[in-house]
Amino acid sequence: MSHELIRSSRPFFPKEDINAILADLAIVLEDGRLRNGKNLKTFEKMVSDYLEIKHAISLDSDSSALETALQYYKVKDREVIVSTNSFISIPNSVLYAGGQVVFADIRKETLSMNPEDLYKKITNKTCGVIVTHIAGFPNPNLKEIQQFCQNNNLFLIEDATHAMGATIANQKTGTFGDVAIFAFTPTKVVTTGEGGMLVTNNSELADYAKLYSYYGSGPEKTQFVNLGRHMMLPEMAAILGIYQMKRIEEFITKRNQIATVYNEAFDQISELETVKVQKGNRCSYYKYPLILSSKLNKAEIQKFLLNNRVETGTVFYPPCHLQTIYNSEKTCLALPDAEDVLARTITLPLHTELTNEDISHVVTSVKKAIN
Repeated sequence: MSHELIRSSRPFFPKEDINAILADLAIVLEDGRLRNGKNLKTFEKMVSDYLEIKHAISLDSDSSALETALQYYKVKDREVIVSTNSFISIPNSVLYAGGQVVFADIRKETLSMNPEDLYKKITNKTCGVIVTHIAGFPNPNLKEIQQFCQNNNLFLIEDATHAMGATIANQKTGTFGDVAIFAFTPTKVVTTGEGGMLVTNNSELADYAKLYSYYGSGPEKTQFVNLGRHMMLPEMAAILGIYQMKRIEEFITKRNQIATVYNEAFDQISELETVKVQKGNRCSYYKYPLILSSKLNKAEIQKFLLNNRVETGTVFYPPCHLQTIYNSEKTCLALPDAEDVLARTITLPLHTELTNEDISHVVTSVKKAIN
């Protein structure tokens, strides 16, 4: 038996892909075109084709993609509603774009934005909503939220950073809102090392994103038409993305197989609760959340698991509204469901390189930890 740590997450590049990637990197280095080359265009087309969406624009991070969209929607001095159960980059991007963050609570059983709390937070200053598909689980109320936003003239941004390949009734997440963002950091289902992407069917927004990502440049990149930044994804990163996209269905299938084993093991244990995928939907299982009974000590369980070679994580705790940067602001409102359930939630190892032995060890260790 291996005595190595079973990591919570890690990227996967098969040996044959590594060899091919190195060969493609050599071509780029010899050619000397390190950005905005054919690999970037290929990667973007692979994503747009996969999602069945018109435009996919690569950027250096998901934060860059989100800030770009928010700048396009001119959120300065207006309110944007965000799930408190998001990574800190989501509300931070609202602030960078000059907007005001309003946090919405979640539903305990889904860990996703509660539409009822969203509706309560609407004011005459609200201009849009950002919905996070947490851990790769499509928000089960997305279509309801989408319709609400359309009826109230609010933009809808999908934070699909966890959810490449997740679906709602066979439609990919990231294609329901006005725009969506994806992340390609090393822990994600698909990685480019670092990087992100903005996807949309709005051609005007797509053109804006292309300009904004290179200092607000106009024709020939010598005329600058608005205030932009430098946010371009390098060719080398795009090469990684190409090979990852070739295997995305393989990755998601493996992640779902692991999650099925976990579900079968933990669904019968009263002290544990798993997050369910709504019938007809597919989760990309960026992470596997496990909700502990209030009778269990989360810190002790995580320590026990780590001592038994099982690395764990969270999605996310503390929630955004309790983070130091926000908890002194008016955004620090009581969001009781998030505060309760996220304090009791851990995530288990879930990535493509897990072996059957690893998975079995994780299940056995969790059962020992709660007894």
